[in-house]
Amino acid sequence: MTTSTVKPGFDETEVRETLHSLVGTLEDADLKKRAYAYTEDATFLMSGAAPVHGREEMFRRLETGTLLSSIKITPRTIEGDGRFAYVYGDFACLAGPTHTGPGTPMSLYFLMVLRKEPDGAWRIAREFLCPVAQPSNAINDA
Repeated sequence: MTTSTVKPGFDETEVRETLHSLVGTLEDADLKKRAYAYTEDATFLMSGAAPVHGREEMFRRLETGTLLSSIKITPRTIEGDGRFAYVYGDFACLAGPTHTGPGTPMSLYFLMVLRKEPDGAWRIAREFLCPVAQPSNAINDA
């Protein structure tokens, strides 16, 4: 017998739509718009960087943030239960595009916890981004 990880009251389509609209928000030239994709008490972690706690801190960090373009969010797993959704997948983009170049390609894994807020919007409550590891020949080198 197979059991589903989707509980009554959870609509995976809403989460997919949120992830789709997130692309436009992250590519917007007004970097501060990104902060509204997160809850007031959000935590954002990226490998090699200090954690960001809360939307207010996010506003301050975005003052010197990096433009992103060509964003692709590919969820591998979406699970949910009522007001919470857990999404694991791949995130790719060009970071720092300018009028002289397209930017630096980035490939990351992401893990997000989204929360459905009282206004009905799904927002990111917790997010962790980790660079995609390059294949290693360590086993063959031994």
